[in-house]
Amino acid sequence: MVREANLKKKMAGKPLNLIINISEMTTLTNNFSLDEMIQSQTALRNNLDNTPNESQIENLKGLCENVLQPLRDYYQSPIKVTSGFRSEKLATLIGSKPTSQHCKGEAADFEIPGYDNKEVASHIKNNFDYDQLILEYYDESDKNSGWIHCSFKSSDNRKQNLIKDKSGYKEWI
Repeated sequence: MVREANLKKKMAGKPLNLIINISEMTTLTNNFSLDEMIQSQTALRNNLDNTPNESQIENLKGLCENVLQPLRDYYQSPIKVTSGFRSEKLATLIGSKPTSQHCKGEAADFEIPGYDNKEVASHIKNNFDYDQLILEYYDESDKNSGWIHCSFKSSDNRKQNLIKDKSGYKEWI
């Protein structure tokens, strides 16, 4: 909301069509906003700009349109995005790589509270087009454990399925 207030100040006196186009960019799909996909407490605490460029916004929109929104519609329940877009500086700060698909706007980490993360990830695996799907730190004895990482590219999606735990990555068949 602060970002939108600052944007409104910058846009004062600008042509209405320009204001509408920028406003449209903040809504990616019916249930996902740009602000939601770029929010980062770590970026805020460290005074880092975590604003994506136009290409990264388009990638976020593709991820929301092709994975997150259809998943939201299927489960009829809100999705909690814990990590979406990451600037290269943010990625480096948290120990990730600047080459991460998060930095391109192609990936998100999330869960649907109250639903088994493995069940949700299996639904994605069996029903959606995606580039990479990782069930991270899931414990069979606790359906609320871990989270889901999923990425989407506009073309050439690999449909790579992985499980990540303390010992590393393994293929999820």
